[in-house]
Amino acid sequence: MSIHAPRGPAWLAAEIGALGVVFGDIGTSPLYAFKTALGALGTSQPSEADVLGLLSLIVWALTLSVTFKYVTVVLRADNDGEGGILALITLLNLHRAPVGTRRILLGIGLFGAAMLFGDGMLTPAISVLSAVEGLEVFTPSMQTLVVPLTVVILLALFVSQRFGTEGIGRFFGPVMLMWFVAIGAFGAVEVARNPSVLHALNPIFGIELLIRHPLLSGVILGAVFLALTGGEALYADLGHFGRNAISRAWLYVAMPAIMLNYFGQGALVLTDPHAIANPFYELAPRFAGNATVLLATAATIIASQAIITGSFSLAKQAVEIGYLPPMGMRYTSQHTQAHVVVPRVNLFLGVGTLGIVIGFGSSDSLASAYGIAVSIAMITTTILLVAEVRRSWKWSPPLVYALGAGLLSVDVPFFLANLSKIRDGGWLPLSIGFLIIFLMASWRRGVQRVVEEQMRLSEPLDAFARREARATNFRSSRPAIFLSRAGAMAPVALARLYELLDMSFDKVVIASVWIASRPRVPVSERVVLTTLDERLIRVDLRYGYMQVVNVPSILAPALRRAGLEPEEAVYIIGHERILAPEGIGGFRDLTAHVFAFLARNAERAVDRFELPRRRTLEVGYTVKL
Repeated sequence: MSIHAPRGPAWLAAEIGALGVVFGDIGTSPLYAFKTALGALGTSQPSEADVLGLLSLIVWALTLSVTFKYVTVVLRADNDGEGGILALITLLNLHRAPVGTRRILLGIGLFGAAMLFGDGMLTPAISVLSAVEGLEVFTPSMQTLVVPLTVVILLALFVSQRFGTEGIGRFFGPVMLMWFVAIGAFGAVEVARNPSVLHALNPIFGIELLIRHPLLSGVILGAVFLALTGGEALYADLGHFGRNAISRAWLYVAMPAIMLNYFGQGALVLTDPHAIANPFYELAPRFAGNATVLLATAATIIASQAIITGSFSLAKQAVEIGYLPPMGMRYTSQHTQAHVVVPRVNLFLGVGTLGIVIGFGSSDSLASAYGIAVSIAMITTTILLVAEVRRSWKWSPPLVYALGAGLLSVDVPFFLANLSKIRDGGWLPLSIGFLIIFLMASWRRGVQRVVEEQMRLSEPLDAFARREARATNFRSSRPAIFLSRAGAMAPVALARLYELLDMSFDKVVIASVWIASRPRVPVSERVVLTTLDERLIRVDLRYGYMQVVNVPSILAPALRRAGLEPEEAVYIIGHERILAPEGIGGFRDLTAHVFAFLARNAERAVDRFELPRRRTLEVGYTVKL
């Protein structure tokens, strides 16, 4: 996919679509960010200087982190149009880097990606909670229903994933456009009443606030950072809409509306200190109170959907590049592969999110846990970006390091400020992130051990072909297609059949599936067929990490060119039985047991590659870790 927005009338549709997917999270931050920042001051009647200081910090954080870092710089680092931390990892071509550099950058990138799964639980919880809490403002008697209503909404959201969102997805953009128009208008009215609040455009007010409250500076920055959550989505969703559409939607719609609303909240608090309890909803006109709650709830549901969909895409990428086990995936759209649902990830996120809502009970409590995972992801993006700029942008080293220092000068203070949240709940997203990175490491280590065992049990394909050509064993007349992880080696299943049953086939096709470091591989480049001898054919199938792998479909034309009938072929695949060590005597034993568990519950190759079940044979063998 091109990183450029479509030309002609379609550009408007792309930008409205971006509003509905990309900016849901950051666009609903005004519901809770400024309220939380005011609470960080520790007073019920903040001074004018304090309010202007908070607004200044929020405005300049949005300008430097989102507008400059993501819109101006990061969106240019695309991998064939795709964005996100894992896309940036593959873009770096780390297999060509020195071993030490490769391990460091890969570890940093995977850690950042793992943190986004933690964010995937907290974002729906805090967003929907903060929207439903508007009922307390306009109908105080419904205060006790806030948590139950939030649970019902989120439960319905996660259950509905199985049906896909293509049908209602077309409404996401228009609804978010209404949201941005509404919050911008609410803010503009109050700013017109008290235009002095625009003095906060001067960054000095923010600096002076931190100087006046040195002991609270960390808490203040941690609260201000809530205005930035969702910034990473600009990069993660690059492949869906393109750089131009995302940039224009941010600069012309989302950013002005968000900033106007923050300024409006600040102006209202300066005029009416009692509005500090919930400045966003106090800003809304009384006659539109219930309508605002409904619109806010719809906006937060859309924001949550975007986070959930992003988690599905992240899981798919991690599976395809070999850092998570194969998982069942459902494609809910007939028009695009981007609409993917991963049921196990959906269950994981759903149970976690509902538990968080029930456990924390309010957006104020959740704000104390929210932000640390996102701040880590932002730092990892910066580090990987600097590595990519140095590798391929042909900038001079001083300019590269100046860029890195400038971006980190914004990212690091927010990360350090968020560390203070660990005790108050920030440990939760960190724990989720560490769990994911542990699962990734265990799976990767286990797969490497399985490949080593396969190499031991097999032999080079050319040597096997010479030995098999001289054999006089029984040969089946049906063509056999063996799937192999190592195209240069004879598949273990083939070797086992040859040795144990003394049988072979008149025609043998060795098919290897390779996942490229780019999101999509054109059909013309997807199949490479090599005839090794009159009975042995090797086929390399190449897919991008964002594509659906359907082996029979793409293999059929190649088989016909080789004179074989695809419907007569039998697929033979190896199935490893993993034996972990008895007991757990150390970290290696623990990772071995985790890998064995993941392998037992991973999606079977027959399902992952969409093989015909009635013509597929699995040959088992044991791998002892």
